[in-house]
Amino acid sequence: MDFGPVPERPLPVASRAAVLFVSVGAFVFYTIESALRQQQFKTSLDITIFQQAIANYAHGRAPEVLIKSQAPFNILGDHFSPIIAVIAPLYRVWPSVMTLLVTQAAFLAVGVHVVTRVAVRRLGGLGYYLGIAFALSWGVLKVIDFDFHEACFAVAFLALALEALIDDRPGRMLAWCAALLLVKEDTPLFIAGIALVFAANRQWRWAGGLLAAAVAAFALLTAVIIPFFSSSGTYTYLNTGHDGTAGGSLTSALFNAAVANLHSASGLALLGALAVTAAFGLRSPLILVMVPTLLARFSSERAVYLEMKYYYDAPLMVICFLALIVAVQQRRLRSGMTAERIRIWWSGATGLAAVVGLALLVDTNVQSTEIPEVFAAAGLPCQWCSDADQVIDRLPAGVTVISDVSLLGHLADRNPVMLATPRWEDPSHVPLNADWVILYLDSDSYGADTGWIEQRRQTLLAEGFRQTDQEGSLVLLHRER
Repeated sequence: MDFGPVPERPLPVASRAAVLFVSVGAFVFYTIESALRQQQFKTSLDITIFQQAIANYAHGRAPEVLIKSQAPFNILGDHFSPIIAVIAPLYRVWPSVMTLLVTQAAFLAVGVHVVTRVAVRRLGGLGYYLGIAFALSWGVLKVIDFDFHEACFAVAFLALALEALIDDRPGRMLAWCAALLLVKEDTPLFIAGIALVFAANRQWRWAGGLLAAAVAAFALLTAVIIPFFSSSGTYTYLNTGHDGTAGGSLTSALFNAAVANLHSASGLALLGALAVTAAFGLRSPLILVMVPTLLARFSSERAVYLEMKYYYDAPLMVICFLALIVAVQQRRLRSGMTAERIRIWWSGATGLAAVVGLALLVDTNVQSTEIPEVFAAAGLPCQWCSDADQVIDRLPAGVTVISDVSLLGHLADRNPVMLATPRWEDPSHVPLNADWVILYLDSDSYGADTGWIEQRRQTLLAEGFRQTDQEGSLVLLHRER
């Protein structure tokens, strides 16, 4: 497969140290930002889901998630992400949601390290700038903005798989593809994308084998393994919301959704952002790796898959940047530039362009995240945060509590927790039941109408609860048995 000449391995010591400096710097940056988000009560529901599963793994139990259902709810029946079990030993030593956030920062930094290493080996000094640009890319920063997710593992494993692919190390590529299967049930789509790369290079045996493996893995995960663990016996996320009547087949429903999404503002914005990020990389066959994933997302009726404010795009950043690196290397080779001419070119116009480009990337992409807001709030007084800390401190450790979403990330480590909702039921429609409740009277988590919260307080008081504390707009209620 022609991805340009494979550079000598390994990098010189000085270059390896510089690459490590970029990735360690990214890790420190991600960790500090994550710690500040936790301190400022910006973590909430999703980190609680993963914390409850990992806490059970850490104690040798099935990964059941109370916040999903008061009936036993195995997270493997929702999404197949057994890879999160690798965090369990760390969580056993340090039982804190910060364990999840630091682990996430570490795996994202692994992705940064791999992308930077590939860039430096193939492009020299320009590679450091591309590595930094990847670390600050909009898809990666959105992972940091949004609690903890298994996407951090996909970033690291996909980067390692694609590095092995372009370095012509098929055994190592297959090993990392196998690791991807443990991340989530949709990661076989990336393996199908790698099959497309082999097909583009007319390596039909590799293409057919990988595609067959990807299809088989996806079918096994979504039709057998996840339904086995699911209380409903189905894979919820394949439900398009279409009833399949009157000629409305699943295929036509998927096609209609894809057409609608292609013409939507969110869909066009996502494609445009990916195209701008990949730039010359659109000319590389490596860009084909994202095609199956994009097809799946555009054929879904779930609008969140196209909105660039969640964590879904982080693995796509890996593909965009590695495709760009390969394309730039090939362009240099076709232009017949010698090592000396490359050095002169880099020291002049390219260096200036890289610095300006990096500044624009930082300015544009960082401003689209919550990072500036988080760092700006660091060290400033936060009365609501102080009130929340006091209410949590007065709650006995280990008791089950129903809480507003804003406190979940801080309660998760010390209390089994459920989410307070207007309908007062969990996602499986079982009525919420606990002896401790924390209500945030001014919460707008479910819209501007907050009247339901005061009504719920009055209902709980009428049912035998007693208000034991109030700090600002936070209220703690307790029912004695």
